[in-house]
Amino acid sequence: MHGELATLGIKIAPSTVWEILKQEGLDPAPERASTTWADFLRSQADALLACDFIETVTFNGQRQ
Repeated sequence: MHGELATLGIKIAPSTVWEILKQEGLDPAPERASTTWADFLRSQADALLACDFIETVTFNGQRQ
C-alpha cells in the first residue's frame, strides 16, 4: 500500500498506513514480504498470456 501511494506521489509514512489498516480491522497479509510483484506475474503468466487471445463479438458484430 505504501509503495503504491509513493508511486502516485503521495508521501505518507509506512507506519501511518499500518495504523489506518489496523483501525479498519485489516490485519497484515500473511507472508507479505515473501511474494513480490514479479513472483506474482510469473505465477500467473499462463493465464495472462491466455487473456491476450480472448476475442469478444458484440451483438452488432463488432469484435473487441
